[in-house]
Amino acid sequence: MTVPTLIPRKAIFGNPTRLQPAISPDGNLLAFIAPKDDVLNIWVAPIDDPKNAKCITGDTKRGIRQFNWTYSNQIVYIQDKNGDEDWQTYLVNIETAQERNLTPFKGTNTSPIKLSVARPNEMIIAMNKRDPTVFDLYLVDLTTAELELIEENTGKFGEWHCADDLKAHFTTQEQPDGSKKLLQKSKETGNWETCLTWEFSDAFSDVHSLSKDGTKAYVLDSRGRDNKALVEMDLTSQDKTLRILGESPNAADIKDLLKDPKTGTPIAFSTQHAITKWYVLDAAYKKDFEYLEANFAGEINITSQTLDNTKWIISQSTASGIKYHIYDRGTASTTFLFHSNDELLQYTFNNMHPVVIKSRDGHDLVSYLTIPDHLEDPERPGRPIQPIPLVLRVHGGPWFRDSYGFNPEHQWLSNRGFAVLSVNFRGSTGFGKSFVDLGNGQWSKNMHNDLVDGVEWAITERIAIREKVAIYGGSYGGYSTLAGLTYTPDVFCCGVDIVGPSNLITLIETIPPYWSAMYRMLVLRIGGDPATEEGRKFLLECSPLTHVDKIKKPLLIGQGANDPRVKQAESDQIVDAMVARKIPVGYVLFSDEGHGFARPPNKIAFNAICEKFLNNHLGGRHEPHGNDFEGSTAKILHGKEDLLD
Repeated sequence: MTVPTLIPRKAIFGNPTRLQPAISPDGNLLAFIAPKDDVLNIWVAPIDDPKNAKCITGDTKRGIRQFNWTYSNQIVYIQDKNGDEDWQTYLVNIETAQERNLTPFKGTNTSPIKLSVARPNEMIIAMNKRDPTVFDLYLVDLTTAELELIEENTGKFGEWHCADDLKAHFTTQEQPDGSKKLLQKSKETGNWETCLTWEFSDAFSDVHSLSKDGTKAYVLDSRGRDNKALVEMDLTSQDKTLRILGESPNAADIKDLLKDPKTGTPIAFSTQHAITKWYVLDAAYKKDFEYLEANFAGEINITSQTLDNTKWIISQSTASGIKYHIYDRGTASTTFLFHSNDELLQYTFNNMHPVVIKSRDGHDLVSYLTIPDHLEDPERPGRPIQPIPLVLRVHGGPWFRDSYGFNPEHQWLSNRGFAVLSVNFRGSTGFGKSFVDLGNGQWSKNMHNDLVDGVEWAITERIAIREKVAIYGGSYGGYSTLAGLTYTPDVFCCGVDIVGPSNLITLIETIPPYWSAMYRMLVLRIGGDPATEEGRKFLLECSPLTHVDKIKKPLLIGQGANDPRVKQAESDQIVDAMVARKIPVGYVLFSDEGHGFARPPNKIAFNAICEKFLNNHLGGRHEPHGNDFEGSTAKILHGKEDLLD
């Protein structure tokens, strides 16, 4: 039994080597994200010579994390400041590397909505400049950078859906009872008229996209079924004829669509129950998917296509990171591009095991377990020879899900000697609307019971030591950590909360103004409205802050000072309450972060602190801190003696 080398935190949580390659519409160029002077920027190279890339952006602090090609062969990306999520939209000329901020307006949030093949020098963006609570639509001239308001949001509209004519065809509107209307713009009157209504249980349904000619809408719709199906809506017929194009053959929603870049017609769809599976809609692409399935293991996704659809970028998620390939449909062959992090290739990684756990009331909880492979019992694949310490890693959202594939936290923690378990508790998305609805009003209740059931399963399976189970998570996962140490104080030996809310009343009362379009969804899903006496009573009962006296196990809290979703006050108030009661707590604040930690120096610093904390209370291996705080804004406000070497 050879103990694997300790993987440095900097290798796991530092900058990747290259990430998110995207092929230009004409197929001649490749863009990707890579570091320049240790900050992530956008690089462009000839498609046949990726090593001859040049950097076209000049970010020096936060790093760029997403971008798109325009149909005029420019690059558009968004960036905020210190995690405040006031996203501004930038345009880059790839020939001159000239960057222009298209939306230089303080305190606004913007996002690109639609690029057009038919109108390649224009783009639609959404922006809340006029009214911070709603998003209007603006037409941007990509040559002059001029903005034109084309749709004023007068009805608390949510999502916008535009066609290639760069006009808004659909929008959505939340109703007081939590239902959601799909509105279509009348060609005769210009007014928004109700096209259909999704009841509250179906409100995660939405228009995925429109055909390029605007005659068809492709809708992910759960009406009349539990899982979202792909439905085609004929916009040329008076009654908006619906036709089912695809349904999931397993207990999962449709996850992604692959479309013809020229027509917008769906080619294939994927689902993910435990792992991702692709299903072909257009027989002309059957051989392509047969080739990919035969030649690539792991999670496979098509992340970029040429306009003529002859070349695809394939991402392959493996235990050691993400591999990227170019697939040539004409020759049915692939060319390896690069690995997301070359430094990781020298180390040994552990396998992730999909498992299905039964909740105490009989529901299937799709989960993912990673153990140190060198401790695996040859007689029980995916199980250790003897029980070991466990970290229960809880996803955020909570209307989100854990998935199979490369997970830095699973690899980091299992490399340190822990078993790591991620449970898709009720309320998680992707498993049908009834599973989401099971989470309504269940914060700190059955949603938390599912997590505890996951722990009990791990103990029964001789994976975990009962006295050595930690709970760890961010956002809703941070709330779960606080709930774990207050509602079930004897289950966990310690907890790590990253940007988790402690008081559900103050959480809801301080949501970003641009979340107003989904306010009713929030209060109905969480289970209480702070505007009512009954709602406040319910929310207080479900707030860990109310039960702070019950905390008796070590707690580490990490917070971004600029978090617009879970304000710093959420961490401050529970830390203050613990300090006032002389309950030990570790508290780390980052002045240049928001909802989570984006800058690698801050991720590395917090995880160094976290690793020492877990080493003290859970055991496992520990890499000395060394210079892991270099370049970080981390301030340890409480508990320094428990967090540093």
